[in-house]
Amino acid sequence: MANRWRGDGGWDQPRGPKGNRLIVWAGVAVLVYGLGIGTGAVIAHSNSATVGFSGNLPGTAGSEAQGAPSSPAQSLPPQSGGSTGGTSTDLSPTLDSGIIAQIYKQSIPSIVTITAVTDSKTSGPSEDIGTGFFINNQGDIATNAHVVNGQKTVTVTLAGKDYKGQVVGADTMDDLAIVHITPPSGVQPLPLGTAKTLVPGDMVIAIGNPFQLTGSVSAGIVSGLNRSMPTQSGRVMSGLVQTDASLNPGNSGGPLLNDRGQVVGIDTAIESPVQGSVGIGFAIPIDRLIRLLPTLLQGQTVTHPWLGIEALDLSPALAQQAKLPVSQGVLVMSTVPGSPAAKAGIRGDSGTSTNPKYDGDIIIAVDGSPVSDVASLTADISQDPIGSVVKLTILRNGQQMTVNVTLAPWPKTLPGSTNNAP
Repeated sequence: MANRWRGDGGWDQPRGPKGNRLIVWAGVAVLVYGLGIGTGAVIAHSNSATVGFSGNLPGTAGSEAQGAPSSPAQSLPPQSGGSTGGTSTDLSPTLDSGIIAQIYKQSIPSIVTITAVTDSKTSGPSEDIGTGFFINNQGDIATNAHVVNGQKTVTVTLAGKDYKGQVVGADTMDDLAIVHITPPSGVQPLPLGTAKTLVPGDMVIAIGNPFQLTGSVSAGIVSGLNRSMPTQSGRVMSGLVQTDASLNPGNSGGPLLNDRGQVVGIDTAIESPVQGSVGIGFAIPIDRLIRLLPTLLQGQTVTHPWLGIEALDLSPALAQQAKLPVSQGVLVMSTVPGSPAAKAGIRGDSGTSTNPKYDGDIIIAVDGSPVSDVASLTADISQDPIGSVVKLTILRNGQQMTVNVTLAPWPKTLPGSTNNAP
């Protein structure tokens, strides 16, 4: 079994079967990498490359019209069988090299390399390198929060020239950031589309700087939608677009484009047992950036609603093992002291961390909407404003009941043991 890249330079222990760890991920144990790339602990030793990832996420996709930057649409000749989603019955186009080359030529002038330098007292300065793209012609660039890596300024490289970039806003929980430069004349933004109309099989194109190979392009299809992955913060990143387009360290923050040349996602992570692409990559839907743009551009803090539980995804195996009445839902293992869940009386497991009894409350619905796992619970709660009251339908000792919980802002710090805490 392989370990998971945790994001702070360390490794989590191998994942056990679903339902046996507080960070739950469907499938086999593999590595989860952010796609920024570090050039080594000391800049002078750039041959000792290591992968870096420090971002976290979710949220819900908003309307393309909400807070969308003004960006002149760049037109492509109409293609037969275009993969724009919706109700079209035409088959998605094959990975036509002509379409890919045309979109690349059209998009590459709007794509930049971002380098964040972090100084360590023990090992000296190190670099985190990723990708970004212009979202307007005023010099605002979208990228991942883990690319800027907590720095206030970064170096932005465009057409071989370096610019000083100011980090205007960053949201580590959504892994999104905006960097501003004084742009050269003629800079054009990439047109922003939407991920809402994507369907599996749609063609997508990724452009970025994998392993510092500037301006690399790869193409593939949408492999899946609404994927989720755990993050170090304890929050589950949900609503991701899965693609088999080749993504590697350095692609972080780069655009995932549809066959019209519109940005439908921001490349952020891969799942792999071999420290490189095996055809399972993830992108943040562009709608999430559009929704948060007004806040990020103003440099304001993005707040996220918080419930405050440690929980497990229920599975048939766990339900059988623990003799639980349902095989889907969220099994509460503990509540964070002082959290909304604790204040509302949500109960966790009465056992210990080494000898759990699996007798905590089971959350099966939020405001009447069924909940199947932690990812769906997180996605549902993320749609509610802080201070709102949500009705959790729970099973306690086999009896169904409703508990009202008032959501609070996600705290800056959580107890060290809290892993899977919506």
